[in-house]
Amino acid sequence: MKISYCSLGCKVNLYESEAIVNKFVENGFEFASFDDICDVYIINTCTVTSTSDSKSKKIVRQAVKRNPNAVIAVMGCSSQLLTKEYADIEGVDIVIGTSNRHLLYDLVLEKIKNKNNNALIYNTPYQDILDYEEIKVNHYNQRTRGFVKIQDGCNNFCSYCIIPYARGPIRSRKAQDVIDEIALLTNQGMKEIILTGINTGTYGEDIPNYNLARLLKDIIDNVKGLGRIRISSIEATEITDELLQVMMDNQKHLCKHLHIPLQGGCDNTLERMNRKYNIDYYYQKIQKIRQFFPDINITTDILAGFSGETNEDFQASYDFIKKVGYGELHVFPYSPRPLTKAYSFKNRIDPITKKFRVNELLALNKELALNYRMKFLNKELEVLIEKNVNGKAYGHSDNYLEVVINNCQLQNNDLVKVRIDKVDYPICIGSVIDVQ
Repeated sequence: MKISYCSLGCKVNLYESEAIVNKFVENGFEFASFDDICDVYIINTCTVTSTSDSKSKKIVRQAVKRNPNAVIAVMGCSSQLLTKEYADIEGVDIVIGTSNRHLLYDLVLEKIKNKNNNALIYNTPYQDILDYEEIKVNHYNQRTRGFVKIQDGCNNFCSYCIIPYARGPIRSRKAQDVIDEIALLTNQGMKEIILTGINTGTYGEDIPNYNLARLLKDIIDNVKGLGRIRISSIEATEITDELLQVMMDNQKHLCKHLHIPLQGGCDNTLERMNRKYNIDYYYQKIQKIRQFFPDINITTDILAGFSGETNEDFQASYDFIKKVGYGELHVFPYSPRPLTKAYSFKNRIDPITKKFRVNELLALNKELALNYRMKFLNKELEVLIEKNVNGKAYGHSDNYLEVVINNCQLQNNDLVKVRIDKVDYPICIGSVIDVQ
């Protein structure tokens, strides 16, 4: 029988989708493209914006239309919050949320034996999701960089964010389970592992005398043949001196790249967002990081058009972003979400103004990205090859620059030293110096 999945949204969803499908493949199912006629489709939904909800539902309906006889299973953040809406879609057989994933294999087998019009629903309220649910990836399908989930949930309740209502409170994965999974993937030849979670930097807050820095050290000390380790995202308040020292002491393994969300670039906006810092704290943290790693690539998320953001607020944010000098911005227009505190805020920004601000930030992003990349013109970087297209090899450097190498014979998963010959955004052009 054929199985496939579509994973929307974040890297945590991608990890969970791979982990679920692994179990099916290990029990005789054939993994196929989502566009194929499959016997089972798993859709891992996203709810970070209203557009994410709509896209998730659209893809569910597409799967039903592709094969009305298939078992359709829906999981993830959107189905956690909109359970009944998904269960009411004709052709949907199983609806779970952000827990109970370990039940999915048996639920699918049950539906294969008895497919009827009644959807099986397993949904735990977010307040009651208290334990880390151990699902693991034993191998990745056609990937050279592997995600390993170390944490779930969030306690921050930023005023704009619906994710704590979908994911529940923070829960850390057992360190030994993390180490074992990374060792397994490393033994299979994977040369980069991305540690991911809903709020990755809070890892260990629910474990006595343990934290992310100590986990990193234990991974490095206990995984033979370990390649690169990348932290997917981390808040400024979670970057400790201990963490920076571990990174400094283990530069062979820890990538010189940190994604540190800003969201709002002025104190007025940050306060309304219920962020846990002001711009002075954030800037001082960036300065400290750069004392350790002068050429580190610091990337960020920024929300444009948050309710109540005046023209003066936006200009202050724009100026602060330019002052920080990021290597790349991920720009998102603010989307009001039910359940969140900001949903009731007045002075919402009109769509035209919001679009203008998004475009201004995107233009600034290109300027900043090019400025950062110019530091590496004619310099050597280590690049992990991820794909080959028409004789061109593409990959990412340690500091997360995407690089293309023309007219080469490199294979996926090759780790190569590359000279940056031409700077551009989003992709730089390089030439091979040495294959490791």
